[in-house]
Amino acid sequence: MELASRVDIAVIAVYMFLMVVVGVLLSFFNKDDSDFFKSANKMPWWLAGFSLFMSSFSVWTFTGAAGLAYRAPGAAVAMYLSTAVGMIFGVWFLAGLWRRSRAKTIMSYLSERYGVSTNQTYSWTLLLAQLVQAGIQLLALGKFVSVALGTELNLTIIVCGLVISFYCLIGGLWAVVVTDTLQFIVLFACALVVMVLGLFEIGGLAPLFTEVPKGFWQVQTQEFDWSYVLAFGVMMVFAMNSGALSQRYFSVKDEKEARKVALLTMFLLAVAPLIWFLPPIITRILGLDLASITLGLNAPEEAAYVAFCLYILPHGAIGIMLAAMLAATMSSLSTVFNAYSAVITEDIIKQIFWKKASPRKLLFIGRLTTLVFGALVIAAALVQSRAIGGVFRLMMTYSGVVIIPSGLPIVIGLFYRATPWWSGIASYLTGVCVGVLFLVLKTDITFTQQVFAVGGISALIYFLPGVFVKPRGEYKKALEKFFVKLATPVSREEIGDTQATDVGSYRITGWAAVVMGAAAACLALLDLPWGGRLINLTIGALIAFFGALLLVACKLAVRKAVASPGNK
Repeated sequence: MELASRVDIAVIAVYMFLMVVVGVLLSFFNKDDSDFFKSANKMPWWLAGFSLFMSSFSVWTFTGAAGLAYRAPGAAVAMYLSTAVGMIFGVWFLAGLWRRSRAKTIMSYLSERYGVSTNQTYSWTLLLAQLVQAGIQLLALGKFVSVALGTELNLTIIVCGLVISFYCLIGGLWAVVVTDTLQFIVLFACALVVMVLGLFEIGGLAPLFTEVPKGFWQVQTQEFDWSYVLAFGVMMVFAMNSGALSQRYFSVKDEKEARKVALLTMFLLAVAPLIWFLPPIITRILGLDLASITLGLNAPEEAAYVAFCLYILPHGAIGIMLAAMLAATMSSLSTVFNAYSAVITEDIIKQIFWKKASPRKLLFIGRLTTLVFGALVIAAALVQSRAIGGVFRLMMTYSGVVIIPSGLPIVIGLFYRATPWWSGIASYLTGVCVGVLFLVLKTDITFTQQVFAVGGISALIYFLPGVFVKPRGEYKKALEKFFVKLATPVSREEIGDTQATDVGSYRITGWAAVVMGAAAACLALLDLPWGGRLINLTIGALIAFFGALLLVACKLAVRKAVASPGNK
């Protein structure tokens, strides 16, 4: 195996430049802070669905999760499928409730549901938690790129972080979701080709079962069991339906489209294990040498996906894959940057310090806070790069401490009303403090125990007060008003005319994919063996094909709009 060549590095540079161009084009969709932070509820559901799926993972999937698939494939597949099953709750009612909340940021609805004090507690404390999580994602990205390009890890983290920060400055939510969709198209095309090549390499599906050790596909291992999978699934129910990811639900037109977002995401999560995890499993079957390319990383199995790409792909295709991985994490991080710059701008600055700030000034403040946030994320990634155990363990540790305690009052608060105003704060802070205490004391508590212990305590603190203390006074009136709003469907008058914006997003995404596919196909002209040229041509053709499908969908959308009763 050889590392990426100058051709691959050039492909990465051109790819990133195209992403910036797309971001600049879509920045013109942003007229004020509402456009920048939630697309003024004009986002097509399919864009939001692809974006939610892409934002739910980063290059961590191809490092930390790939390492898991390498050493415990049964557990890896079961964990991803548990996330897909958990999305059923989003499809049934959570997605629709989020849209009916008419939220402007991921925290704004907390002011109506619990009060301003809960909103502010969440807004300030989760900023620190998100810095840690975003730092882990950037660390995973740095590891992936440093392995493939042969660069020093810390320098790679800094450069990647600066590129992401610059991208976030010029984009709003429109730029995030369109580039997310482009990342999906490129990643899916590359990963599909890599998976098929892998199956050809080992002679089909049979060796996945005949040439592996006994118990290879068992979920029950020394490290994992079904309770671990259940804990992971419970955690992901809250992760996928609260925090930055819930932004996709209240950015579309109405609750019907919000449910479509959840349904598309559930389908993609169910298909993902087959596409993402077969290459690292095949890497283990082939016995590829991981230690020789990990550059001293403390978890060699996390290089399994990179190793297989370097082994099976020709130059040019390697660059496309690496660029897509880089852009995937850029999209994931830009989602966090956009969501939490909205929290800082709308929930903290506007609500507390500058109530009369104009939408244009708030837009400027949002972009400025994004830059500061990016610098802090780079610092967090550099600190965590010294941790022992790899990014998988880092991500699981963070998730077990923060996601359920923070997500429980947010998610349950959408449909459960028998709580005093302070129950959300009490549940959230108690759960986080207990989780941190476990870490400080360095107990031998497992991830499963951590999720159910922390989650159980948070749930108890949340539900128990409602048995003895009923809502009353002004809080009771505000609570009743809030749930009346949740029971009221989004009206046609609220949606307004969005056809022009919808068609614009189709066209920009479709033409961008066609151009990228054509450029990728040109890599077949490189001085390569015929097999390598065919691989490059196939990847380019797939990307262009998906772009062409979007352009066809654009024409159908225009015809449907013209034929609708409102346009006659």
